[in-house]
Order: sequence, then C-alpha cells, then structure tokens
Amino acid sequence: MRRNLLVLGERYIEGDYGCIMAAGELHVDNSDIRSLYLAGETSIHRSAVHKLFGAGEVNANTLSFGNVKVVGEVNLQGFCKGDTLTITGDLSAEFLECRILGSSLPGLKGKKGRFVWGNGHFTWQGKLKAVTFENLYALDLSGCDYEFNNIISSGFLSYNGEIACNNFYSFGGLCCEGINAENITVIINDYISLQSVAGSNIRISKAFQADRLFKSIPKSFKYKNFTSDCGIVYIPSIEGDAINIEYTRSDVVSGIDVVIGDLCIVDRVEYSGSVVISGKAVVNEVVRL
Repeated sequence: MRRNLLVLGERYIEGDYGCIMAAGELHVDNSDIRSLYLAGETSIHRSAVHKLFGAGEVNANTLSFGNVKVVGEVNLQGFCKGDTLTITGDLSAEFLECRILGSSLPGLKGKKGRFVWGNGHFTWQGKLKAVTFENLYALDLSGCDYEFNNIISSGFLSYNGEIACNNFYSFGGLCCEGINAENITVIINDYISLQSVAGSNIRISKAFQADRLFKSIPKSFKYKNFTSDCGIVYIPSIEGDAINIEYTRSDVVSGIDVVIGDLCIVDRVEYSGSVVISGKAVVNEVVRL
C-alpha cells in the first residue's frame, strides 16, 4: 500500500508514495509518486510522478510524468518524458518530450476570449518535443531546438528564425522571420512582425471560429470564438495553395486559389486556379500563372 506523506522543511525520500504535500526543500530519488503538491525547492532524480502541482523551483533528472503544473522555474536534465507539462515561468531542458507542453499565466484573460500578457516574458531553452505546444503568455523560444506538430499561441510568441510545424494558430502577438506550416491561421493583432507566411492552407482574418481540424488537436486549454478589433497587419510575402486573407497589407500574395478580402492592400496577386477580390480591397496587379 502506498504511503501518504506531509513534508515540512528539508526531507529526502525514496520509494512508492500516494499523496505527498511538501513545503520547504524536498529531495526525491528512485521513487514512484501518485500525486505531489509542493511549495519551495524540489529535486527529483530517476523517478515517476503521475501528478504534480507546485510553486517554486523544480529540478529533475530522468523524470517520467503524467500531468504537471508548475508556477516558477523548471530545470530538466537527462531524458524527461510525460503527458502534459504546463509552466508559468522559465524552462531549461536537456531533452523533454511530452504530448502537450504549455506556457501559461493562470487566470489572465482578455476580452472576447483573447488572452493577454503583462510586462516581461518567459525564456525557454533546450531540446523540446511535443504533439501540441500552447502559449498563453509572453514567451521567447529563440533558445530552443523544438519539434512541435501543433502550435497554438494566444500570448506573445517570439523566435529568432522561421517557425515551422504542421498546424499553426496565432491569436496574439507574434515576432519571427516567418511561418511555414501545412495549415496556418493568423488572427489580426497590432503586435505582429514577420516577413513571410508559407503553407498549404493560409487564413489571415479578424475572426476565429474553431473548425474540425482545430477541435481535433490535443490541447489543455479552452478557446472561445472571438473577433479582433485590431487594425491592418503587414506581411510582405504570402505563399500557399489555398489563401484567404482580410485586413492585410502585402507586397506579393501567390497561390493556387486566392481570396483577397475586405481592406486588403496588395501590390501583386499571383494565382493559377481561381481568384476572388473584394470590392473593398486595393490590388495593384493580378497575374495568372
């Protein structure tokens, strides 16, 4: 039978446990823990933790985990693998692999379902792999070697290169060289800075409504439909197969089937299949390839 444990102060433990509640400095080695609630500094070595909720600093080496939520700093050494990891703070990982990885600030939401961010930002670094990455705060991924199938960003996401994945959704601020993904949805925001967007299906608009693809993506947060009240976004180059944009200024929009919606300002539109241009858009040149 698993033991339950209350820890106050500094404690070293090893073995199988049910529920551990700790405040202070906890050291865990060669253990299997069903649930761990902590406040303070914790080090975990060669152990499995099925559920962890904590505030403070978590240092782990060779960790297997289920559902982990930490407010504070997380440092991971060795190979750490699990299901869901949500961090409100900074992350350093030698190699982390999980199903859902999230950066969040609990309880901070903006109007119309949009998440907002405060001053400062989180910094993550290391090798990260996840099916879905969710960002709800202000996060810099420039120090990461990442592999994400899906990216959903509702906060402010920055990266010092081109962001690449299969499915990309941006509902907040964005600063990077470009986006390269199979399916791309960018909701208009006043804090977007990028040079290019390239993919198979591209949608840039003021409104978000979850479609079948978005609903099928594994995620840990709920997302509401909303309409942005921001102005026109500038993206110099947009290239894809199916393109549908509005409230966008661009130098070149090139695709197979292209829809140029309301309040777009485009210097050159290239298409090989079909093109639809709103009467409320301004297009200098239209070329069929």
